[in-house]
Amino acid sequence: MRKRIRILIMQAFVLTAVLHLTGAKGTAQQSQAKATADTSRILIGDHVNIVLELNQEKSKNFEFPVFRDTIIDKIEVLSVSPVDTLELEDRLKLRQHLVVTSFDTGFYVIPSFTFLDRITSESLKSNALPLEVLTLEIDTTKGITDIKLPFDVPLGFWEIAPYIFVALLLIAIAFFIWYYYLKRKLEPETLAIRVKPMEPAHLWALKKLDQLSKEKLWQKGKIKLFHSRLTDIIRSYIEFRFDIPAMECTTSETVAACGPVQEITDEVFSKLQTLLEMADLVKFAKWNPLPDENESSQQIAYDFVLKTKLAPVLRKSDTDSTVISGSPVKGKEEKNAE
Repeated sequence: MRKRIRILIMQAFVLTAVLHLTGAKGTAQQSQAKATADTSRILIGDHVNIVLELNQEKSKNFEFPVFRDTIIDKIEVLSVSPVDTLELEDRLKLRQHLVVTSFDTGFYVIPSFTFLDRITSESLKSNALPLEVLTLEIDTTKGITDIKLPFDVPLGFWEIAPYIFVALLLIAIAFFIWYYYLKRKLEPETLAIRVKPMEPAHLWALKKLDQLSKEKLWQKGKIKLFHSRLTDIIRSYIEFRFDIPAMECTTSETVAACGPVQEITDEVFSKLQTLLEMADLVKFAKWNPLPDENESSQQIAYDFVLKTKLAPVLRKSDTDSTVISGSPVKGKEEKNAE
């Protein structure tokens, strides 16, 4: 009985289409609307492509219907294409594509689509479309069977290539960290060995001070560099002259080590302390000394070298021959004894 009803409905649709085409021939100059589907029978969830065609006069302005999520209950709209327009001599041929589906079995009738001319309030209707949604046939004679396990698909090279690339990248990063950081930390630190000049320490220091004075660093605004170079020369001179490692000592340690030295008088000691402390303020506290303070620091450095140098003296030997030997200038105790 149900099958017979389906056949009658299909025959009715065929008759309607024939009448529609017959009327179209008689009214060739009138606007026409038509709907066609690529199939009238689908399995549940399959897609149906529907084409809406509108053949209208150029003087008309029919609009296509607006589609939402569904056309009717249980017939869902998946996509709607833009309207394509083909211009003929005195007519316009417009076309739009729909994709619909259904997830409920049964026989449905997609109603005719209405096209409205909002200027003249005329309307056109297309033909209706039958749609039967079927489900998969189940063989009940086999009974219930277990779910099949997924197939094991062997991995290809391009599937494991990203993991290989990431692994190589991590290894490269680890090697970089080891080589440039850890390895360098494990290597023994090599201290710079300061070679004592062959010439007397005061001559070496005076040459360095003259060279620094000719460069005119503080006059060019390079005050920090000037005081750094100046104190390096004085610290190196102290190291060469008195065997005090002043280059590796802080200012307070250098001043404390120079205090007991007999060749350094109280006046010279006080000026040396002023020189080193002034340089620390410039290097670490961003102190900007005045021009006369820079000149004073340079003069203190010259005075320190000249007043603590190993001065040559003359002495008479037992044979009355004159011999030149080196002896330090008068220090604290000799000055006090005088």
